[in-house]
Amino acid sequence: MKRSIHSHLPHATCALLTAATLAFAGSAGAETYKLRIGAGHPVTGIAHVTAVQDFFMPEVNKRLEKLGHKIEWTASWGGSVAKLPEVLEATKSGLLDVGVVNFPFHSATLFTNNFPFYFPFQPSDHVLAVKAVRATYDEVKWLYEVFEKKYNQKHLGIGQNGDYGIGARFEVKTFEDLKGKKVGAAGPNLNWFRNTGVVGVQTNLNEGYNAMQTGVYQGFVIFPGPYFGFKLHEVGKFYLNAGLGAPAAIGLTVNLDTWKKLPKPVQDVFVAVGREYDVINAQMQQKADIEALDKLKAAGVTVTDLPPSERAKWAKAIATLPNDMAKDANKRGEPGTQVFRAYIANLKKLGYTFPAEYKID
Repeated sequence: MKRSIHSHLPHATCALLTAATLAFAGSAGAETYKLRIGAGHPVTGIAHVTAVQDFFMPEVNKRLEKLGHKIEWTASWGGSVAKLPEVLEATKSGLLDVGVVNFPFHSATLFTNNFPFYFPFQPSDHVLAVKAVRATYDEVKWLYEVFEKKYNQKHLGIGQNGDYGIGARFEVKTFEDLKGKKVGAAGPNLNWFRNTGVVGVQTNLNEGYNAMQTGVYQGFVIFPGPYFGFKLHEVGKFYLNAGLGAPAAIGLTVNLDTWKKLPKPVQDVFVAVGREYDVINAQMQQKADIEALDKLKAAGVTVTDLPPSERAKWAKAIATLPNDMAKDANKRGEPGTQVFRAYIANLKKLGYTFPAEYKID
C-alpha cells in the first residue's frame, strides 16, 4: 500500500510531486520511504552539497537498514527542482521533502539565522565555527523553531561555506590596498566593506568572470574553491587569503508534513545523522579550501595571507556591524541581541577571539 503525503494538494500540484511521495511498503516489517532531496547548488565543487550526497544520504540508509527500513532518494541538485532562492519555499510546500537551504539567498526571511555572516573575521577553523553555531542554536531554540512555525520544516543539519578571501586583478597585501577599489560581493558579504572606503558591488558567481574581465569590479569576495572552479583566476591573478571566516549559515531541513509521517526510530536516525553532518561537512570544506589554494598557486595565482595586524585594522573599521545587525533583527521581532551575544560567548568558550571587539548592546 502506498499513501501520498500530498493528497490535500490540487491535482496538478500532486502530479508535480509524485517523486516526493512518502510510500509505505507493506503494513509490517521493512518499510521504504520515497523522498526527494534537493539543493540550488550542484554537487561538484560545493562541499555542503557533496556532504549531503556522500555522507548524509548513505549514512541514513546504513542506520535504517539495521531497523529494517530504507529511503529511496530522488536527488535534485543544481536547481533542477528549486533554484537557490527557491529552496526554502520548495521545502515548505513539499515540492522537496528534504532541502539544502542557503540562508544568504533568504536574507530577508531568515535574517537572524544569517548571523554568522554578520561577524567578519569569524573562525577560519571550519569545525570550530560550526560547533559555535550549533551551540548557539541549542541555546536559543528560536533558531530552530522559526523553521517549524513559519516555514513548515524541521531543522536537521548545519552546512557551511568556505573561508572567505578576495580574488583580484591587483595584488593585495594590506587593508589599505583595497580602499577605493570596486569589489564584487553577494548578499551579506557586502556589509564587510561598510565604511571602509572599499566600493562593494552586488553580484554573483555567474557574473563574476565577465565582470572581472571587463572591469565592472576589480576584485571578488569568495572562498578558494569557487574562485578556481568558476575560473575567475584566469582574469584575477591574485588571491588574498583574508581569513574573513567560514560562516555556517546553511540548513539541512525536512518538510514537516513528511517528518510527521516518519516513525520515531526513523526520525531519530535523521536527527543523529543531521548533527554529524555539521562536522563532516566542516571537515570536507576545510579540505576543499586547502586543496583549492594549492590549485590556485599551481595555476600561477599569487596567494597572499593578510597579516593579523591588517585583519585587526579591517575588523576595527567595521566593529559596529554585528551590533547594528542585532538591532535590525530586534526590530524585526527576532531575538537578535540574544543570538549575537550567545554566538560570541560560544566562540570564546571554544577558544576563539575576534581581531577586534564586537560589542552587543
